Amino acid sequence: MTNSLVQVRTEDGVRTITINRPEAYNSLNQGLRLALKDAFAEAARDAGAPRAGEDTESPAVRAVVVRAEGKSFCTGQDLKEQLEHMKTGAGMGKVVEEYNPMMAALLSIPVPVIAEIAGPAAGAGWAIAMACDLRYMSTQASFKAAFTGVGLAADSGLSESLVQRLGRSKALEVLLLDEKIDAPRAQSLDLVTGVVEPQDLRETVASVASKFAKGPTAAYKEMKGLVTRADLVENAAAAEADAQARLAKTADHLEAITAFVEKRPADYRGI
Repeated sequence: MTNSLVQVRTEDGVRTITINRPEAYNSLNQGLRLALKDAFAEAARDAGAPRAGEDTESPAVRAVVVRAEGKSFCTGQDLKEQLEHMKTGAGMGKVVEEYNPMMAALLSIPVPVIAEIAGPAAGAGWAIAMACDLRYMSTQASFKAAFTGVGLAADSGLSESLVQRLGRSKALEVLLLDEKIDAPRAQSLDLVTGVVEPQDLRETVASVASKFAKGPTAAYKEMKGLVTRADLVENAAAAEADAQARLAKTADHLEAITAFVEKRPADYRGI
């Protein structure tokens, strides 16, 4: 499955899923959300299917890499699209209809999933990275929650992912302060598997993915099943969706999105 927004390639058992909306910093519009959901679901299916023409039960996909074209990994919700949703009264129903199924599809992939993070990952883009099993980050990349800055709470399971990695207190600090986390700090917080120079990122990830694709896939699947708490992330995503639905109706959220599009500081009223 490949389209203009998501490119999919399989080579030697490694499925590479590339987010391809660089002109918009790989922000998530409806087309990209649905395309990613389909790509993740297809990877999950193919991780349990034998290769064409083989008599063995070797799966077609034994490792997955999630990466992006351009300077950004994924900067979360397309705010121009969000403003249009608000003008039409669509609200945040898409969180339940599109974001949560996209994340559930990613979490359903039974083989190791590696995030190749070459640039900024924010909002739901950061959530996608955190939902991967291993994360390799360029020295030029960064993380940012980017929710309170537009008058919203977390979505896509990010709150639970950060609690798992950081503990409640530090996760709350990161989400509330909403500061950019550069690569050295991300590594010190144990948010990534490794930080490498930009020119070495692709090769580093490819080497790890190849190791998994040539390894004991059944054992990797069982190990991942034992330690993955995807059910908790999905539960958190549902709770986040409820919060987003309430916050999407606030004056502060409308002001934040309008100010962003108009390229001016937001004037929050606290309502």
